[in-house]
Amino acid sequence: MMNIPIFDCHCDTSVHAHELGKALRRNDMHLDLERLSQYAPTGQVFAVCAVEQPDPIGFADGEIAFFKEQIEKNSDIVKLCLNFSDINSAANEGKIAALLSIEGAEQVRDADKAYADGVRVVHLTWNYDNELCGAAMASGSGLTDKGRVFVRRCQELGIMLDMSHISERGFWDVLEIGSRPVIAGHSNAKAVCSVPRNLSDEQFKALVGIGGGAGINLYPEFLGHGCDLDAVFSHIEHFMSLGGEKSVFLGCDLDGIEETPRGISGVEDLGNIYELLLRHNYPEALVRGIFRDNIMSVLERAL
Repeated sequence: MMNIPIFDCHCDTSVHAHELGKALRRNDMHLDLERLSQYAPTGQVFAVCAVEQPDPIGFADGEIAFFKEQIEKNSDIVKLCLNFSDINSAANEGKIAALLSIEGAEQVRDADKAYADGVRVVHLTWNYDNELCGAAMASGSGLTDKGRVFVRRCQELGIMLDMSHISERGFWDVLEIGSRPVIAGHSNAKAVCSVPRNLSDEQFKALVGIGGGAGINLYPEFLGHGCDLDAVFSHIEHFMSLGGEKSVFLGCDLDGIEETPRGISGVEDLGNIYELLLRHNYPEALVRGIFRDNIMSVLERAL
């Protein structure tokens, strides 16, 4: 496993570890720092999501504090990254590059405060509409005026926007006004599994066109087709057919999903996907792109 690089665009591990009284370094969840550090070089986006919290901003403040405390306690193997140079430094130091994400912008006071808190990835919505935009699982409405201001400010600051939960109308609104690449960090292909959270071919091709892309989500309900490694391959192969060689990456959603596909118990098994792609005669350079290089290219231009 040591020769496999990885940079995963989405996990919910930190929030659930805090909720369950567990640590990030070693736990019995889908992901912990020790298992993640077996890959090299390694990067991970850690999301904060206030699911049905009465005070989402207060909740997020507490979760950010817990996350930073865990990073500091484990600074021998992980580094909080605030820019692309930090990500490269973490790799050179043999540490996990950790990025902080907010999943649902109702958790932030404004983009500047989020940036000051160390947030470098923001989803405008989770599964509910908010003051900025409609959600894919809710009304489907687009960006509000406040949402447009927020999008522009995030991109001025160098906060990468994640479109995974946004409505399709909101998705196109963001792309219309955006100036930097955006991603759908944990979304699959709607043509393979038709659920609202997955991307249409037109959406994915638009992400390719702006230098962004999509992270493959391991949630069985978003995979379909047997909910196994072959289903994972089907989504990757479909995106590849749309010109996604530089625009597909991993957004496994570990610890944010109730179950994993057959063949994957946790982060320690992601090498099974790597080996599967090699067995399908994907060149190793292309597989390394999916596992790390593609999202690194996006991050260099988005942060």
